[in-house]
Amino acid sequence: MVSVFLKEVYRLFVVEDNPAEVRLIKEAIKDADCTELLELTYAYDGEEAIDLLEAMKNIESKFDLILLDIHLPKLNGKDVLMKIKSDLYLESTPVIIVTNSDYRKDMIDCYALGADGYFQKPADFKKLVDFFISIKRSIEVKKKLSVYFIEKVYDELGSGA
Repeated sequence: MVSVFLKEVYRLFVVEDNPAEVRLIKEAIKDADCTELLELTYAYDGEEAIDLLEAMKNIESKFDLILLDIHLPKLNGKDVLMKIKSDLYLESTPVIIVTNSDYRKDMIDCYALGADGYFQKPADFKKLVDFFISIKRSIEVKKKLSVYFIEKVYDELGSGA
């Protein structure tokens, strides 16, 4: 049961160009029992992501967490990240890069641009569910989305702890 002290819904923005990956994310959120905690919004390319972030800014609203792929059409994820982290209104929004790239330079570049976390897309569905369980535990334990706590719990779930 979720504490009444928790924020009712956390707004999660997923920027992912692959509809199959988006479907997997939706299923993982359901399997992690996070559907009541997370309100999902999607963009399928970098330009759409920037347009949506600007629209949110215009109504003085923002997302609680952004999951951003690097390899996007129209505007790549690094460019989207750079725009987010260089905008005074958006810069405090946590951005976790979730990508297939295992290229070390991508990770270094993303952290240099201000990414709050960097995750390889899990190879199996259970690990994706574990990722959303770690988000749920961050909300339940920390009463907020803490990237550090999410990473810690995700690592513990992966090691069987």
